[in-house]
Amino acid sequence: MKSKSWLDLKPLKNQDRNIEYFEDYYNRIKLKTEFSHIPKGVFEQWLWAHHDKEESKTNYGWLNYENIEFQICSWPTNQFSNIYILDSYREYYKLRSSYNDLNKFCCTKIDLNHWEQKGTWRTPPIILDIMSLNKEIPKWCELIPPFQLVEGHSRLGYLHSMVTIDTLGKEKIAPKHDIFLMKINRNNF
Repeated sequence: MKSKSWLDLKPLKNQDRNIEYFEDYYNRIKLKTEFSHIPKGVFEQWLWAHHDKEESKTNYGWLNYENIEFQICSWPTNQFSNIYILDSYREYYKLRSSYNDLNKFCCTKIDLNHWEQKGTWRTPPIILDIMSLNKEIPKWCELIPPFQLVEGHSRLGYLHSMVTIDTLGKEKIAPKHDIFLMKINRNNF
């Protein structure tokens, strides 16, 4: 069952079933005051890009996005070891976690340079605080506490690879990494 807010966040499609350009989508959605609290980066990397993906609809489509906040936080590297990865993405994530050299990262040059110079990702991934959900989680969802990765499987995998790369003395990992922490906004209840 999809929430009204999830349905309202759906990108439009043209007659060829292609979704609207991101800037058109964002300019349309940001006019809706009930979603003005959602950062542009969350729209671009997830709500627009992966709205139609089955795992997004199944696991997150039931939430009311008028009451969801996305807070920028900086977490130390060791805090990322306790994040649940959806079953359908686990092997992909493990592959990205297995590298011992930056040259194996499959990302854009600008992202690769950021890893090399800053020791972290350029775009914060989205992590859901499952413990903040005040409703019973539907049985069809694959939501495992305390935290779950919503978007950023390559980035989280690369972070784990950076731990190895740092240990080998090839590059330096940053001590902290920014994320969008997704959780229920208790002030709206």
